[in-house]
Amino acid sequence: MSNARVGACFIQNVCQDVLASAAVAHPYLTAMRNGDFPDVDFAFKDFAFQYGLYSSKFIRYVAAVIDNLQSESHRRILLSNLAEEQGDTHDVELPPDVLATVEGQPHTKLYRRFQEALGVDDDYRQSALQSESSLQWRDQFLDLCKLNEFVGVGAVGIGTEMIVSHVYKQILQGLKAHSQLTMIERVFFDLHSECDEHHAAQMITIAEELALDRAACRQIEYGAHRAVELRVEFWDEMLERAHSVPAQNRRVQLQ
Repeated sequence: MSNARVGACFIQNVCQDVLASAAVAHPYLTAMRNGDFPDVDFAFKDFAFQYGLYSSKFIRYVAAVIDNLQSESHRRILLSNLAEEQGDTHDVELPPDVLATVEGQPHTKLYRRFQEALGVDDDYRQSALQSESSLQWRDQFLDLCKLNEFVGVGAVGIGTEMIVSHVYKQILQGLKAHSQLTMIERVFFDLHSECDEHHAAQMITIAEELALDRAACRQIEYGAHRAVELRVEFWDEMLERAHSVPAQNRRVQLQ
């Protein structure tokens, strides 16, 4: 069997491991989907703020990976993904009135729209405590993306893009069932539930093309698994926060 074929098989196994991980099947996501929190409004609002600390830097993560890529074709793929994050046209099926609010809008603005619809305004941002795991996730994930092309592709591709649609569909189900948000307000999740599947397929192809020897395979695997670990640590803390609402509210008031 050729090195390319062995590498592709290895990457597929890593993908299966990641999809079966707690990053995708976590009690916090189940609770989000079912609205199973002591205070659903608090839990969604807290999620909107804390998750934004990580997700608002996504362009920086992708740009860091692009800087390390050796293949021009790989760079073009990620640059195209980056253009979409910054508001390029989206090949997704959305109602015309919703699509009109998406075209030309950076995804950071779409996420900010979601936050503000839940009450995460400037006053809230100044008073709310930032979770330790969200800050660690943001900073350590960026370090992964900067390390080298193998680790970066594993982290952004397999450990993130590949699972985002699976994660966001669960969050979207919860938002539809347990909030008053309109589609325009929550469109960040509708959009990513569709477009990230295409991005994931592209990133898996890049990973397979890079996985030509044992060292490359292990580094890609490390990037993917570490990205998963950081996300799971965040889910763990968010679940704990959601079930300790009184303590959290007291801490916010003390600020």
